[in-house]
Amino acid sequence: MYEEDEKEEDGGIFLLIMGVLVLILLVVVIVARSSEDLPAATVTGPTTSVVEQESPAPEATTAPTTTTQAPAATTTTTTAAPEPVTMWDVLNSSDEATEFAAIGGLLGLREDLEATVDENGEPVMRTLFAPSNAALVAFGSDAIGGLTSDQDAAEALVGYHFLDDPLTAADLVGLDGQTVTTRTGLPLAVNVDGGNVTLNDVSTVTITDLVADNGVVHIVDVVLEPPTLNQVLGLENIEFEVASATITATGQETLQLAVAFFSENPDVDAQIEGHTDTDGPETGNLELSQARAESVVAFLVNAGLDVERFTAIGFGETQPILVDGVEDKEASRRIQFNAR
Repeated sequence: MYEEDEKEEDGGIFLLIMGVLVLILLVVVIVARSSEDLPAATVTGPTTSVVEQESPAPEATTAPTTTTQAPAATTTTTTAAPEPVTMWDVLNSSDEATEFAAIGGLLGLREDLEATVDENGEPVMRTLFAPSNAALVAFGSDAIGGLTSDQDAAEALVGYHFLDDPLTAADLVGLDGQTVTTRTGLPLAVNVDGGNVTLNDVSTVTITDLVADNGVVHIVDVVLEPPTLNQVLGLENIEFEVASATITATGQETLQLAVAFFSENPDVDAQIEGHTDTDGPETGNLELSQARAESVVAFLVNAGLDVERFTAIGFGETQPILVDGVEDKEASRRIQFNAR
């Protein structure tokens, strides 16, 4: 009985132990499954946001500024060429010829005197004999006024004061007794008298060697008036039939000298003037002088010269040739060539 009770007691303990083990096993299984289903634990330490914040870019470490400069480029300094000193400049710098500069400016002289190259790009070097202020006063306001109204005459007069080569005072002295050719194609006589250079025996060079980069200017005391082509060529009076505009054979032979001159000097134009004596009616003389001038132009054109180079004008009996106050009728009946 006792042994049976003891066996029953032992069996109960065994069952109790087994029950406890089963219970523990169940707890372990449940806990294991629960851990798989739970969300991952959030580690909570000092507050750290799960949202990633942009960390500010680390400040660039500023090293001491060290600028490495490239070697300075070699700078070529270009010195502007000095402005040329022109004949216009030296003419105006002389107090002696300001009136000529003023008149010449109206005639386009300034552009001519400032030019340093010609139309072909070649350097320009000239000589100008500029009339002094006193010379222009002596020339007369009426004569000057006539030039301002007659462009061709003005250009002819001014052109006679130009040479197309630069001549210094020493050069002029070396030309004593010779002639030089002006821009108009007309001759200019050079002489030395008592150490002074004279031109055409009427004008003295008073100031010399105003040198410019495009030529040289000399001041003269008398305006140089161009000679007529009659004087230059030694033209005898052109003969016409009596009271007619028909040129005689002798007159045609004389005119061949004019044809040769204008052919050799294509840049020279001319005004051809007809004059009569005072015999006969004034109106008739005026008409006859015009007709004779036109006949001469026609002769030159028929000889092959350009008609545009010539102007015919009749003065009738208004400009007679006087000798000691008495008219030289033969001399008054004339054709006069004035270069333009």
